[in-house]
Amino acid sequence: MERKDVKWEEIREKKRELFNLEEQYYQQKKELDNKVFDLDERNANLEKLMSEEVDKMYQVLRKFDSTADDVREYFTEIENLRHFSDQVYREHRIKLEDEIEKYDKEFRKKRNDLDEEFYRLRRDYASTNE
Repeated sequence: MERKDVKWEEIREKKRELFNLEEQYYQQKKELDNKVFDLDERNANLEKLMSEEVDKMYQVLRKFDSTADDVREYFTEIENLRHFSDQVYREHRIKLEDEIEKYDKEFRKKRNDLDEEFYRLRRDYASTNE
């Protein structure tokens, strides 16, 4: 009778470990998803600000009857800034996606290991109580 209780406690503990692992995974996944969302939002806001600046410059040019050639350097700088910010955005996005993928793989491996242990314990428990 004592053997049965010990085994059942081991099974319950393994089940708790699985539950805690999944809970931790979903919390971390949510945190990483929030980082991706924040990065995307910040990138969109920066693009919007740069577009607004270009629009403002065109309004100034129209007001003073000037052409874009008069401020070519300004537009070149804006394009350089867009290009640079896009590169930085992509680098950060790739790092986040790699982190998410790595975390997913680690979780699946740990979950599979715990699942195997859990089912092994259940089989052992069932065989000792036949």
